[in-house]
Amino acid sequence: MNTNLFIAKTLWSGGAKKHPGGRNSFIAGISVAVSMIVMIVAIAVSDGFKTEIREKAAGFSGTIILSAPGIEVVNSKYPVDGNLSYRDKISSLEGVTGVQNYAYSSGIMKFGDEIQGIVLKGVDETYNWDFFKKSLREGRIPDYADSLSGKSILISSRLSSMLGIECGEKVQVYFVGESVKARAYMVAGIYDAQLEEIDKALVVANIDEVTRLNGWMPGEVSGIEIMTEDFGNTRELAAQIETIIEENQNDEESDIAVTTVEELYPHLFDWLTLLDFNVLIVLILMVIVAGFNMISGLLIILFEKISMIGLLKSLGMRDASIHRIFLYRAMMIVLRGIAAGNIIALILLTLQHQYGFITLDPANYFVTQVPVHIDWLKLAILNIASAVMITLILYIPSVFIAGVEPDKSLRVQ
Repeated sequence: MNTNLFIAKTLWSGGAKKHPGGRNSFIAGISVAVSMIVMIVAIAVSDGFKTEIREKAAGFSGTIILSAPGIEVVNSKYPVDGNLSYRDKISSLEGVTGVQNYAYSSGIMKFGDEIQGIVLKGVDETYNWDFFKKSLREGRIPDYADSLSGKSILISSRLSSMLGIECGEKVQVYFVGESVKARAYMVAGIYDAQLEEIDKALVVANIDEVTRLNGWMPGEVSGIEIMTEDFGNTRELAAQIETIIEENQNDEESDIAVTTVEELYPHLFDWLTLLDFNVLIVLILMVIVAGFNMISGLLIILFEKISMIGLLKSLGMRDASIHRIFLYRAMMIVLRGIAAGNIIALILLTLQHQYGFITLDPANYFVTQVPVHIDWLKLAILNIASAVMITLILYIPSVFIAGVEPDKSLRVQ
């Protein structure tokens, strides 16, 4: 093994300046580096989109939703009990970070001469405001623990733009049922989450106000939102919650349906699934391109060293040992290319994360800039898998080495 390494170093000691093979090695290394950059960036951007959109969808509705069965999650007709007997058991599940009530009521907001249909979402003083704090653009988050803030609401920037509403202004909202109810609210803050189909009509208000509008009894709500640490075990948690409901529900409690955020917003998550498929295609293509560029570079080197191959064969060295020599050299090129690709890709991703110089239209992509999320485990797996796949592809040139005849190759000068 040490002899083979010594021969390999001797064969290429001249570098790119002394023979064309060095130049071909450099080009092959560049190909590997570019392929790694494309793959790392593709995975980081895909994960960035998934992280951003999942957080936004869950920020509006929770990761798992408990509501009346057979009814839309956004409903103001069929309430459920917000103080379920098994609520504490759900809260104690591993991965659950919060359980909070919500209530919906539909209405029409009027400001000046402009009107717009809205959905009023009622929350209480225990509500987790982290998502709306992150999305807040103007004003403040209402404090529903303070009785003076009972008429304060939070509206989206799109609704603000459509109606020309500013923070601190009062708006009229009309609720049409058996009779028309009019309520005045003060806009405490304006948020912008870039999910136009969801946030343009969503107005956050005090849950007591919404339940009174719906004519519900105290404790009756539209549903219960369950917040989780991550999205990796959403379906497993949903199955555990269904089991808890089946085992603990009493006759006095209403039936409860369990809905995940993926089921609530299928169009968003179908788009993410398609994005994953596209990334997979990119990974396959990049590995193939890098591998076959390495093959072409190695074959050129083999052609240039054909007389050396013949000499080694005439001295009794086996084909496998000769191939190992060239494979060592090729792997040096591959590893340098992988290292360079990682460094450049991480620099680009860091700059994008810090400064967001590549922007997007939120109406189409749900974010204002290309999001990035680096999963170090995925990065390690990608590097190892790429090195292994390219190494396997590099065994193809061994067919050429086996076909070299020493007596003929030694005549080549």
